[in-house]
Amino acid sequence: MDEASPEATPPVRNILVLAQWDGTDFCGWQQQAGARTVQRELTAAVERMVHHPVTLFASSRTDSGVHSEGMPVNFETTRAIPADNFINGLNTFLPTDLSVVEARELPFGWRSREMAVAKTYTYRVQLGPRRALTDRFAWAVKRDRLDLDAMREAATHLLGEHDFAAFRSAQCDAHTTRRHLHSLDVLGPDASGLISLVVTGNAFLRNMVRILAGTLVEVGLLRHPPSWVRDVRDGLDRTRSGMTAPSRGLTLTKVHFEGYPRLGKRALAPPAPVDGESPSEARPSS
Repeated sequence: MDEASPEATPPVRNILVLAQWDGTDFCGWQQQAGARTVQRELTAAVERMVHHPVTLFASSRTDSGVHSEGMPVNFETTRAIPADNFINGLNTFLPTDLSVVEARELPFGWRSREMAVAKTYTYRVQLGPRRALTDRFAWAVKRDRLDLDAMREAATHLLGEHDFAAFRSAQCDAHTTRRHLHSLDVLGPDASGLISLVVTGNAFLRNMVRILAGTLVEVGLLRHPPSWVRDVRDGLDRTRSGMTAPSRGLTLTKVHFEGYPRLGKRALAPPAPVDGESPSEARPSS
């Protein structure tokens, strides 16, 4: 009689989810002792679903009060749960200010942080009276107008690769302050008086987008001419740039895995996990 063959070990699967949240009541992404963070809540929900400990691998970190439309997050599991089932399953366990909006399986070892080639953030500024429906997601500057043309001209001095030392917080510990901004658009205002600053770059320093927003608003208030932003950029002195705009106005809009050059990163050719392509159809990042 043949001996029973040992049970095969279930394969380790790599699941990617897009996490969306209202950051108002979170102390940022990263897990901290005694603090309510996105990582802590999402880890607890995943572990309740897969019934084993997990480590989350996020594409980036966000500060307290910052929002996300869809941050890519990986975790590994041996459970044979269909990837799509993680959307409704995790949302059952998550609080109302945090949700999963997409889920898919990717090859083992794929990590969103290493594969990202650019990120887009949106900073929203509210003109006119404070509005209850936007108050958690925009900086109310208590002005009826800003000079948007001046802000757009100022933004041109920030495009391309520069040393952005003047636009980072004192707590920033990045080993280099050189970054490349692909675009910085000043949009609006819309019918409710919202202005959107939409910025895409290869990477960002700590508080960089919020300081860029505070600096451009200074120009919009006509406190400085557009050329002042170029002088601040070249001066490399944080004390000369604008205020750090409030975190509630900032949203991580999108993490890009293709469509931009891999600036400052080693060449890789993974399947892209987002933008509507399946892993088998995706093109290598450029």
